[in-house]
Amino acid sequence: MTDAERRAIENAAAAAHQSVNRFILARTLSGSSVVRADWQQNVARLGIAVRLLEEIATEVRTQAGPLYALRIALELRRVEAALMEPTLSSAADAVSSEC
Repeated sequence: MTDAERRAIENAAAAAHQSVNRFILARTLSGSSVVRADWQQNVARLGIAVRLLEEIATEVRTQAGPLYALRIALELRRVEAALMEPTLSSAADAVSSEC
């Protein structure tokens, strides 16, 4: 959570005459949520990362030997899959430490 998001939650809780904890609990139980202000930037960054991965894969296909290129391409697809998951929490597990 960013400082701006924390302030927004605190301000909304104050406007509702509730503690922050009570406000968050009420919003969670009602199905309402606080929208992250930076989601568009995160989506744009993911798009850039995917484009760069595609460029790397293309370069590997044209420059590397067939087996080496295949292995790198598979690892790049695993990175891309991790980036495209709804949450990035498992991205570290999805990327192999070997290349």
